[in-house]
Amino acid sequence: MRKIVILLVMCCLLLMGTSIYAQSTQGTTFSDWYRHQLHLLSNQLSEEMKITLTTFETSINTYQDQLLKRMESHLMDYVLNTSRDSNEDIQKYKNVHLQQLEETKESLIEKDLIEIEKEIEKRHMEIDRRTVDILSEVLSEYGFDGAIDNVKQGKNHNKTEGDK
Repeated sequence: MRKIVILLVMCCLLLMGTSIYAQSTQGTTFSDWYRHQLHLLSNQLSEEMKITLTTFETSINTYQDQLLKRMESHLMDYVLNTSRDSNEDIQKYKNVHLQQLEETKESLIEKDLIEIEKEIEKRHMEIDRRTVDILSEVLSEYGFDGAIDNVKQGKNHNKTEGDK
């Protein structure tokens, strides 16, 4: 009960203080004073909100630009590394096959013509298969999965034409 009485006394003092302040302004009614105070507060809050939103928009744009630059940098690094690795793999593949061809050349000199033709055909098929495998691996890294199917179909098409 005591708390309620104290609360009522505090509310009365607060209301009395604001109404005295509102009545002290010259020539205005309480409702006019209230509207004027509400309008001032509304304008003040509106200005503060505009400033805050402008600052927020600027910081978001700055962050977005920084993020975009970092993403571009990482993407360029990835592309350069992947390209370099692919070139190294192709060069290694080329060197291995050149060595194999040299070894095959030496062994073919000793074989007769029929065996040579069979060996050449086998090597061509092996080279084609390995080339398609490497190309499919390189192209799949760059997202061209469908392109390798076209290469394989073209290879099979060439085989059937050569067999006829």
